[in-house]
Amino acid sequence: MTSNVRKVHELIQKNTGYLTFSQARDEGISYSTLSKMLEAGDLISEERGIYQLPNAYIDEYVILQHRYPKGVYSLESSLWLHGLSLTIPFELTMSFPYGTNTKLIKESGIKPVILRSNYSDGIVDVKTPGSQSVMTYEVERTLAECLRPIYKVDVQIIAPAFKSYSQNRKINFSKLFYYAKIFKVESKVQSYMEVLE
Repeated sequence: MTSNVRKVHELIQKNTGYLTFSQARDEGISYSTLSKMLEAGDLISEERGIYQLPNAYIDEYVILQHRYPKGVYSLESSLWLHGLSLTIPFELTMSFPYGTNTKLIKESGIKPVILRSNYSDGIVDVKTPGSQSVMTYEVERTLAECLRPIYKVDVQIIAPAFKSYSQNRKINFSKLFYYAKIFKVESKVQSYMEVLE
């Protein structure tokens, strides 16, 4: 095993099962090394620019995040990633900055949310079930945003999410109401929190 091949294996292990072309390039791994590894069957690439070992599993969340790097998992998808929903989203939701063309995004089975403002507020990294990192919004933003009437998030998903948040976490009232004010849902957040007290 050459030192470059060994380095690719180490990077993939460190990155919980996959490696992107840009990560490889940043580490001094050439495209020809990756190409030779693909030809030899040491690597597979089911998504352009993302490489994995033949027996490795890559989360769908990671693949879509790689394909749409400006996408941030939001609403029901964010609740699920934070462990606040037992309902696996039938359709993944990602938020994008205003001006994003959504044609290909929709064709990938993603429900896009285009934001004119507050797109970059509260972005955090979370682990998927496969222990790989993706971007989503922090819990308090997600809870407040789910209450916006425009998104029509089912109360059967929101109510248990608030209950789970209040039971399992240190409640950050200031952050929750900061986002409630941004999304103009202060009274809804207040009523959910009163029911839970």
